Amino acid sequence: MRISSTQIFQTGIDQIQRGQVELNRTSLQMGRGERILSPSDDPSGATQVNQFERIIQATKQFQRNIDNTQPRLQQEESALQSGTDLLQRARELVVAGNNDSQTNETREYLAGELRQLRDGLFDIANTKDPNGEYLFAGTKSLQQPFQQDGSGAVRYEGADGTGSIREVAISANRKVPVGDTGARVFMDIPENDGRVGAEVINREPGSRLVVDQTGVNDSAGLTADTYTITFDDLGGGEIGFVVEDGGGTTVANGPYVPGEAITFQGRSITLSGTPELGDEVESRPAQNKSVFESLDAIIAALEEGGASGSSRANLATASNTALADLDAVLGNFSDIRAEVGARLKSFDQQKDLNEDRLVDLNSAVSEIRDLDYAEAISRFNQQQVALQAAQQTYTQVNRLSLFDFL
Repeated sequence: MRISSTQIFQTGIDQIQRGQVELNRTSLQMGRGERILSPSDDPSGATQVNQFERIIQATKQFQRNIDNTQPRLQQEESALQSGTDLLQRARELVVAGNNDSQTNETREYLAGELRQLRDGLFDIANTKDPNGEYLFAGTKSLQQPFQQDGSGAVRYEGADGTGSIREVAISANRKVPVGDTGARVFMDIPENDGRVGAEVINREPGSRLVVDQTGVNDSAGLTADTYTITFDDLGGGEIGFVVEDGGGTTVANGPYVPGEAITFQGRSITLSGTPELGDEVESRPAQNKSVFESLDAIIAALEEGGASGSSRANLATASNTALADLDAVLGNFSDIRAEVGARLKSFDQQKDLNEDRLVDLNSAVSEIRDLDYAEAISRFNQQQVALQAAQQTYTQVNRLSLFDFL
């Protein structure tokens, strides 16, 4: 086979160019510290790196979600603590207002302080976060959630129901609510013990009847019906009670003993004071109340005072009801604070897990993509020697010509 001079020269040039390309590629790898400069270098490795990097970016977004949401939950916890402090003070004022040593004037002062506490609670309910969004408005975060009408009654206008709370993703499979609706925190709070409630629905002049306590003594026998307790004269100065259901059927009766519990249909009601014939007490399933309604009721009772026997009995009943309702609100605040604390704890735990995951992912990417400098330097030196040899060989071959021998 005949080999032309052109072919010989071209072969030498190709070897030199290939050597230069390999040397430049190795030099670029060393400069960037990466083994894979393009997908063609390692298609399988490049695919794995892309997958890992997508997971890394998603995990970093989860971390940002936690960082952005954590202060909002911390602010909610602080707001609930402030509300708890106000309600504890309100409870102290209710106890003080029911004391017989108080006068109508001092009760007016207590009512005034309670009104200030109520206004403070209203401000807490309309708290804004650093972004200017209302903390307890749910998804309607740009709209003030609590409003007062001309009579001072508070209504909730924020989001409520399914989907009313935004959730933030803190991992690929985990989402956490970023708050609570004002309806749940301040408005929809079951009265008393959350099961039954009672109140005087008709009080005759001169009545000194007081509802001290109502509760459940037999959960299995508890019904969802409403009952009415009335009083009759048993003769000889003795008063009796009659408990009737909604259809007028008597379910319990007996002599009335102040301070002794009346039990029927799984319920227990303790009454004190002296009733008048015609007084009526209603026992019903617990209803939802707002904390503002509970405070408004005791404020009105304190402002009415206790000059007469009936008004004093009204105040005592209102005080007992207010204490039970405030305890229910405090319990609700405590439950929600516990949930918020659990969410914050889950943030801390997930943040640590995400950080560990990022370390593992970055390590995996490094193993696939990063350059082994010891191997690269050795390869660089070999390629440099090979290139020099190709250049020197080309120089020697280039001198071979028949004209040199003529």
